[in-house]
Amino acid sequence: MENQKQKLVDKKTVQRLLIHLGIAPKTNGYGYLATAITLRLECRNAEMRMKELYARVAREFRVSAASVERCMRFAVGRAYNVNRLDGINNLYKARIINEVPMLSDFIMYIVEYFDSFYRCDDYMIG
Repeated sequence: MENQKQKLVDKKTVQRLLIHLGIAPKTNGYGYLATAITLRLECRNAEMRMKELYARVAREFRVSAASVERCMRFAVGRAYNVNRLDGINNLYKARIINEVPMLSDFIMYIVEYFDSFYRCDDYMIG
């Protein structure tokens, strides 16, 4: 069952969720976030610090880790300013975001959503 769930949550699914949350595909942070979340989903059981995550995404896109972190933070902040990230609150059916989340918290919310709540036939994005 775990392998089946892992296969259901691919990068395209993560990208659709980010769009649903108001993170525009035209921003650099969108691609970085999709990759970072996908990496976290693949390495669920491994301890990975945020710096390591930024570095892995940076290597994939051939940019600096600082640039990756800054662009992802900008994308999350912009989505918050536009719609207060109500999409995450709707996913969890609770008010968990009241202010701009830290980047690590945002990624954790998405990973936990996929781990705990995502079912292919329960929730269709878009």
